[in-house]
Amino acid sequence: MRSHLTEGKFLVYSTIAIILLLGIHLFQQKIITLYNPENYVGFHFILEVFSISISAAIFLYALKTYGKTRSRRMLLLAFTFFIVGALDTIHTLSFKGMPFFFTESSVAKATWFWVAARVFQALFIFLILLLHDRTLKKDYRWPMFIFATTLVVLISSIFIFFEKSLPLLVIEGKGTTPLKNGFEYFVSFVQFVSLIITLYQYYLEKSEAKLAIALALVYLLLTSLIFTVYQSVFDLDNFTGHLFKAIGFYYILRGFYFISSEQEHENQKEQTIIKQLPGFVFKAIKSESEFILTYGEGNMTEHLGYDQQNLLGQPLANVFPDSQGILSDYCRLCINRQEERTFEIDLNDKVLLFSIKPFVENDRDVILGTIVDVTGMYQEPPSKQNAII
Repeated sequence: MRSHLTEGKFLVYSTIAIILLLGIHLFQQKIITLYNPENYVGFHFILEVFSISISAAIFLYALKTYGKTRSRRMLLLAFTFFIVGALDTIHTLSFKGMPFFFTESSVAKATWFWVAARVFQALFIFLILLLHDRTLKKDYRWPMFIFATTLVVLISSIFIFFEKSLPLLVIEGKGTTPLKNGFEYFVSFVQFVSLIITLYQYYLEKSEAKLAIALALVYLLLTSLIFTVYQSVFDLDNFTGHLFKAIGFYYILRGFYFISSEQEHENQKEQTIIKQLPGFVFKAIKSESEFILTYGEGNMTEHLGYDQQNLLGQPLANVFPDSQGILSDYCRLCINRQEERTFEIDLNDKVLLFSIKPFVENDRDVILGTIVDVTGMYQEPPSKQNAII
């Protein structure tokens, strides 16, 4: 069982992060006797591989979730961390002390990849938090993949082949330049605003997912601030920043996993409620001249003597074969005019009230509808001329 993140734990973990950061600065001279900068390339590689692995996990998880839900938020999340993971991978391979990667590894090249990944990460997480989620009608995975890959290749080409022409971000042994600090302060500001938005959303929703994302933003905000004070890419501050970044990525993964889990739990509750409905809720996809039933819930089918599982995949007109043949006519009218329709049909000595509306799913016309048994409202079944339009 996973441990639940509570408000108390959020405050404790955030406080620990701040105390740890202060402690490293206050006792840096003592800690430095245990910390050997010569080993840092290996430590850096391990920490970055951890973060890159989490980026890959977020990308794959969000992509899989998008395949089921067509969630705009999940699509943006997937390709945000595809780009971030790719840039962090090249940052790791370009880091000073690593083997030759296109050009000789260097502080300048690795730092530009770091800054690009952090700016992109901060801006798109901010965008994901602000945008209202909605279901996309088309599958945009391939266009987004092509766009993300092109962007990574373009950024990489500039940083690798024009490295000597780019401004310095770090002067080894002296520290970060004003330009580097400007980037980091900008990222810090965006992350701070994102943190406020996330905490406000948590206040409204009381969602564990929002709390996890807020905790991730605390660690990522501290990461950006740490990266304005280091003197060398091999020093203790740089190591601390990479450690905080890895922790922040872990909580981003937890946060969006919680979102999906909470949505799945809500869907299960909704399905339970729908199954208890006295009527019938359905979805039918237009296929040539017929409407094929692809979803149906409700206990009406039991009263009509149907086996609900055997109904799926059947033409709607075969499932509810009204004597006057108006069901298919109304479905086509609904699609053609893109208007909701309400009407009644006779079926097995019962009067069924249909309410249908048009919808488009994956470029296909779909009918969404509800059916209610209103037999008791009439002394005799209505004729076709009495249908409600």
